[in-house]
Amino acid sequence: MPKEMDNNNNNEFEIVNENDLEFTSRGRKSKISDKEVQNVRVQVEKNPNGWVLFNAKAIPSGMVDAKEIRNHKATVSAQIRQLAKKLGMSVAIRWHKGTIPAAKFGKGKTK
Repeated sequence: MPKEMDNNNNNEFEIVNENDLEFTSRGRKSKISDKEVQNVRVQVEKNPNGWVLFNAKAIPSGMVDAKEIRNHKATVSAQIRQLAKKLGMSVAIRWHKGTIPAAKFGKGKTK
């Protein structure tokens, strides 16, 4: 590295003691309850090769804005993927009649 660059960057980095740092968690906390995980587990065990419909997570009938619908679908899909992760299963998500999320859980593990 050229000498002049070193002089300009002397204040750019500083070494600190690890005890002076605080941990910050990344991302959002899961809103999925253990009861919901258990309910899904029961449904999957009843019908291991079938699709589980999540009627409570359906797109509300009053929601008509396309952007809101896309956001709702993305949020619900993320929640279902999180459920699959907690169950230690893979998941395929489809939207029944375009408004009701349906998931098929498999034995493969998620990332």
